[in-house]
Amino acid sequence: MNKQLASVLRRGLPWAVLLVLIAAVMLVRQGIAIYQASVYRGSLEPHVLIEQTLLGANQTPQALFANAVFYDNQLKSDLALAQYAALISQVTDDNPLRKQAYFNSGNVYLRTAIRLLEQRGLPAWDEAGPLVALAKESYQKALRIKPDWSEVKYNYHLALRLAPTTHGMSGPQQYEDEQIKAEEQPSGWPAMPGNPRGMP
Repeated sequence: MNKQLASVLRRGLPWAVLLVLIAAVMLVRQGIAIYQASVYRGSLEPHVLIEQTLLGANQTPQALFANAVFYDNQLKSDLALAQYAALISQVTDDNPLRKQAYFNSGNVYLRTAIRLLEQRGLPAWDEAGPLVALAKESYQKALRIKPDWSEVKYNYHLALRLAPTTHGMSGPQQYEDEQIKAEEQPSGWPAMPGNPRGMP
């Protein structure tokens, strides 16, 4: 009887050790997740940057999103967009933060373009045009994830109105120049010398 019990214990001991190790690893991972969540929650109230690097607390999707919003509020567009890009690279389409990151990125691009145009007018189109194109692309990616998102549709149409999709035109200034040329150059029969052939 004792030999049978010893045999069962010998066979079951490795499994018991394995289960204890798995439980310990899961507890450690859960503890890290709780710590990271507490860092994120602590940053929400005072609207501060998440700077803690212990256990990668500033690199979780939630922390990256919070940092992007912080930078956007500080008008640091490049830093905000970098945080959104890092977040997008970490999560899949089924994570709600991904579509929100696309939407917010589009808003950052569009606001930056509008700010440039308000400050410097049409001469700033060379800088603002690509930003509007990036805004439209971000909105399209958000709409691929959630096609019925009305806020994204609205902002996408705003971007389209600011820079309609035109073939071979780099922006409003080129469009304006081509319209002026078309008005200056006569077209049709009046521009042809003499009477048209085949007409009485």
